[in-house]
Amino acid sequence: MDKTFTLTVSCKDQCGLIAAITNCIASKGGNILNMAQHTAIDISMFFCKVDFEPNQSSTKFSEEDFKNTFEETAKKYNMTWKLFHRARKQKMAVLVSKTSHCLYEVLLKHQGGQLDCEIPVIISNHPNLCGVATEFHIPFFQVDTGKGKVAVEADIQRILDQYEIDLVCLARYMQILSSDFTNKWENKIINIHHGFLPAFKGAKPYHQAWNKGVKIIGATAHFANEELDQGPIIYQDVIKISDTNSIEEFVQMGQDVEREVLVEGLKRYFNHNIFLYNGRTFIIE
Repeated sequence: MDKTFTLTVSCKDQCGLIAAITNCIASKGGNILNMAQHTAIDISMFFCKVDFEPNQSSTKFSEEDFKNTFEETAKKYNMTWKLFHRARKQKMAVLVSKTSHCLYEVLLKHQGGQLDCEIPVIISNHPNLCGVATEFHIPFFQVDTGKGKVAVEADIQRILDQYEIDLVCLARYMQILSSDFTNKWENKIINIHHGFLPAFKGAKPYHQAWNKGVKIIGATAHFANEELDQGPIIYQDVIKISDTNSIEEFVQMGQDVEREVLVEGLKRYFNHNIFLYNGRTFIIE
């Protein structure tokens, strides 16, 4: 059983923050394994991520006791903080439509131990990828989009509740979610976008890019919110393009970068590297 805890802290920058955090961990029998911190000078904000475990020679550590003690420190410095026990895996639902490349990448990376979560369910608005779910022994649900957006999202919500889902991954789920749904799941929906936001919106993005003669293509993993493709950005990457590449080659190369970017975004979420402030992300690794 993994005995590691991760503590995340954000607050206005001020003297004594690191000492207060580390002293509290040490006083409760915690041994720090890794610590990353950043001060965003232009907005005077402090962000910190600490991985620690109970000291093997100490019997003092109690998760509940630590939370109670750290709450006093947090109040003193007006900190926003969370404590995660790495043994308790978060549950992620994957929403898909017809294309399989992102779904396969997520499932294979999860199978290989590179995504620190559980994937108890796959939900789709088409039957096409049921076989993929069966291959990985994961329950598959198809929702009926003919019933209208409100009814469909109610069906999705019931499935998410049934499986006690913590995070929703949109692995090329080709339906626009309502503001009611995205607000309910604020900063809990990660989407993969086929380009650098907000370029090349809508249908046939690689055809648009090819017609414009772009020299690079990329992908963006971001949190989905009520504004289409405008949520806080988690991870991006690019690949170079030759003018001799065909549209078909664009699509294949684009799918390759989508796979990588989605998984890298999910890794940072489950590793607790993402800090949010005023609608933007800070990745602290």
